[in-house]
Amino acid sequence: MSEDYRLSVVICAVDETFSLERTFEKLDRDSHAEEYLFVLSASCTPACLATVEKLCARPDCRWMYQTGKGLGNALREAFECVKGTHVAIWSADEATDASSFPEMLRLSKENPEKIVKISRWLHENGFEGYGRFNKLLNYVSQRVFGLMFRSDLTEFTNPTQIAPVAVYRRIRWDHTGFDFLPELTFKPLKLGVEFIEVPTKNVPREEGRSHNTYFSHIFYYRTVLEIFFAKKENLIREA
Repeated sequence: MSEDYRLSVVICAVDETFSLERTFEKLDRDSHAEEYLFVLSASCTPACLATVEKLCARPDCRWMYQTGKGLGNALREAFECVKGTHVAIWSADEATDASSFPEMLRLSKENPEKIVKISRWLHENGFEGYGRFNKLLNYVSQRVFGLMFRSDLTEFTNPTQIAPVAVYRRIRWDHTGFDFLPELTFKPLKLGVEFIEVPTKNVPREEGRSHNTYFSHIFYYRTVLEIFFAKKENLIREA
């Protein structure tokens, strides 16, 4: 385990309140993070901002407004300013069961050069609240992605993961919206970064609605194809 391991937890928020607070409490219970960074959309609701300000009353929490639009921009800006050696990306709406987080953190500390990510396909009840059609579409997509990239990963497009900050800062990111999310897995994968998967389950949200629409999922496939056909050297940022 690396003695210099320091974790930054990044949470992007728009209109979450009690779900954001509960997510933070669950992660904080086990993480001992160097910092928590909340990235707020320009359209962040007053109630969400008030929740974040309350959570950031302690010195290891801070927040910022993103300067660009879209979730991809929010995460890209966060990668440039986090203080840790590793960064955890977590949703604010409790969509991912946080009970998987301690195991993710343990594996990340033991394998600091790898990316540790979740997989709902490794959990017996991983898709709680999903319809049959959505689950089937997800299954087929993941199998196709595995064949394309010759990978035995079972879930590629969920962005919940812990990664070395140096890996993210080395990559040239292209997208700014939800179509950015596949980049988080497929670009490091193509560049030879190793992954470890941890079983988890989807938890139906109790607050608000998802901003990641079915229409936005269509652009996931465009992003995957762009990466598949790209040359490796074109995935790396210029010095």
